[in-house]
Amino acid sequence: MKRRCGFVSNSSSASFVIQKKVLNSLQFKAIMNHDEYAFKVLKWHPFGNDKDFTGDKWENIKETPFTIEGYTVMDNFDMEKFFRAIGLKPKDYCFESDS
Repeated sequence: MKRRCGFVSNSSSASFVIQKKVLNSLQFKAIMNHDEYAFKVLKWHPFGNDKDFTGDKWENIKETPFTIEGYTVMDNFDMEKFFRAIGLKPKDYCFESDS
């Protein structure tokens, strides 16, 4: 398992952790409903195109008392690009990958 506090790509599985204290309420809601927010607010195409690829939704995103944690076996949704689009900085999140 590789741990990177930053970009992860072309991974068969990946996960992320974000401390809730760095999020405002809009960012929190956006992450918990990332596929809908990407389509309706950011105007990303749900099945991807050359400019904005969303791909498959991350199915396993949960809230703990202090964090939001996500896991997927196929990380086609560019979660790092999404985090940047909602105003997060790389220091705000950490990714792990098994690639």
